[in-house]
Amino acid sequence: MAEQILTQKELIVELANYACAPDYDNIRFKEKIKQKLLNNVALLYALHDVNKESELFENGNINYDGDWSLYFGDNIRPYLFIPESQSESKNFLCYDVSFSETPKYNGIDKYCNVVFTVLCNNKDAIDKNTGIPRHDLIGGILCRHFNWSNIFGNQCKLVKDQGSVTDTNFITRTLIFEFTTTNSITHTVNNLSLIHISEPTRRTPIS
Repeated sequence: MAEQILTQKELIVELANYACAPDYDNIRFKEKIKQKLLNNVALLYALHDVNKESELFENGNINYDGDWSLYFGDNIRPYLFIPESQSESKNFLCYDVSFSETPKYNGIDKYCNVVFTVLCNNKDAIDKNTGIPRHDLIGGILCRHFNWSNIFGNQCKLVKDQGSVTDTNFITRTLIFEFTTTNSITHTVNNLSLIHISEPTRRTPIS
């Protein structure tokens, strides 16, 4: 029988474990993406939030003591966000994770898609220091750090890279990375892993 939760603190601890427990891949993979993005100074620079630049740079040097987490929930969001027209220039990077059917004749693995949506204000469409369109620059940084990487355990590959515009004056780029991962064969109790293998693949019965 599962241990009963008695306090609000115990409940919060239980919920916080979703970010690292392997039961629910969506939350766990999003946490990996979050950490990868927030530790990428090139990406944070390319998002070009002038109000946060003091957290990135100090006297021309990288400020590794700055609070880079300020970008999360504002410029970087773990869900699709379509901003309205803004008086101030601001750029965004959204990401989401989805799963589709298992590969043919394979009940152990499933396909995972990581979708990045870059939204750049048309008032800030070109990075002045490099001359590169901002949505392309951010897309290039994402490709460099995710394409052919093993951040999720298996190798990612880029399967879509497409630009567009919104009716709220944002220039967009959508990138989709695909990889295979195990099809929910892990279950945890109190954040301790218990591996479950489906009956057809089991060599001997479980007593």
